[in-house]
Amino acid sequence: MLDRIKERMNARERLSDEIRAILEKQEMAAERAVNYVRGGFTAFALSAVVFVVPDAQTPTSTKIYTFMLGSWLIYACVLFFFLRRRDLYYRRLKYLSITVDMTLMQISAIGSLFNHSGIYEVYRTPMIWVVIALFNVMASLRYSVAACLYSAALVVINNAIFLPIAIKVANPPLVSHSVYLGEGLCLDDVVYTIIFTATSGVFAAVIAWNSRRLILQSASDSLSRERLVQDRDRLAKYFSKDVVDLVLNNPESLGQGGQRMTATVLFADIRNFTQLSTVMQPEQVVELLNRYFSTMVDIIFKNGGTLDKFLGDGLMALFGVPYPIEKPEERAVRTALEMLDALTEMNRELEAKGMLRLDIGVGINAGPVVAGNIGSSQRHEYTVIGDTVNLAARLEALNKETRTQILVSASIHNAIKNSFRTRQLGPLRIRGKPEPIEVFAVMPTDADLDATPASMIPASSSFI
Repeated sequence: MLDRIKERMNARERLSDEIRAILEKQEMAAERAVNYVRGGFTAFALSAVVFVVPDAQTPTSTKIYTFMLGSWLIYACVLFFFLRRRDLYYRRLKYLSITVDMTLMQISAIGSLFNHSGIYEVYRTPMIWVVIALFNVMASLRYSVAACLYSAALVVINNAIFLPIAIKVANPPLVSHSVYLGEGLCLDDVVYTIIFTATSGVFAAVIAWNSRRLILQSASDSLSRERLVQDRDRLAKYFSKDVVDLVLNNPESLGQGGQRMTATVLFADIRNFTQLSTVMQPEQVVELLNRYFSTMVDIIFKNGGTLDKFLGDGLMALFGVPYPIEKPEERAVRTALEMLDALTEMNRELEAKGMLRLDIGVGINAGPVVAGNIGSSQRHEYTVIGDTVNLAARLEALNKETRTQILVSASIHNAIKNSFRTRQLGPLRIRGKPEPIEVFAVMPTDADLDATPASMIPASSSFI
């Protein structure tokens, strides 16, 4: 589980895909905005040409203007319905729209060529160049530097094709100086007008680059914050708040490979829960387990431990792993005692409802372990393995035979003997161990130290 979070924190490629999706969504939103401007402009201009000033133009110019604006409006309407699908993204759509916009605006220049003032209307009046510059600048809304430069290049290419044709058709006198009234066309002024208009596309590219950079940074920060919250929520299910902060601030400290560490391992298991679950409804079983685990995990976290895993109706907790803590043995024993106190309170409520009480056994051991991310290529989790873990599990199971609730090893006893009351059960044989080992029972505060030694009770006896 920790490994998955670590990979997500370092997976820039995956993060880039998510940011790219956000950027593409913004591009399509910008394409819709540009299309609204396109549709509004063409509808207004077409109405003006057809209904307001039809006599101000020559019939040929009016036809060309009407064809150009009508085609432009049809394209805007088709695109409007196409862009209603907000879940679609077409990378080449912006280039298609820019091509249509710039080409149709160049066609309008042909209309002006056949108007009353001819070629002078094209290159002396600012209207068409203002509109071209406007659409050049609007290309920046697409957050694409390439699209803006493509728009600027089309201005130059279209006029490089149109200008020789216009000069050949209109055959104006070419002069070397600027002429604002009368006949005469200065090519220097024409080239200056074309370049100046195309420059607006370069400015748009700068705007698009800066806007794109800000969007990427904002999206990256937003996703990072979202990931951090998600990772914190996931880690909070297994670790205390302090450990969560350590893991998130320094995920590399967990290590991809194994580490030899010293850990205190706690196992807790509900006694006879299998039989208990047979007399309960499935919903009651799940509800009871969830409540039990929630209570016990809160106690583990309170004492600085971490939840390693749930084991059916049992759990495994660690102290001192993945990060060292002070007096992990005492914390583990205190956790076990508080778990018993919490269970006593829970049992009062269960008995008041006419339900059977719960009893648990706890085993605690401390020693060297191997810690790391263990599992398959599809799924792995951070855990610990080793003889220390196995002995803790055996001690938990031994509670059934000794009729005790908390059993600890000699290593735990040596660390806690001045802080907690214990009772020596003597060397006991434990499955998997060639020689008997010293086992101690931790006594609750209300326990009787003079009680009959648990080791004298037959293994077949019932347990508490």
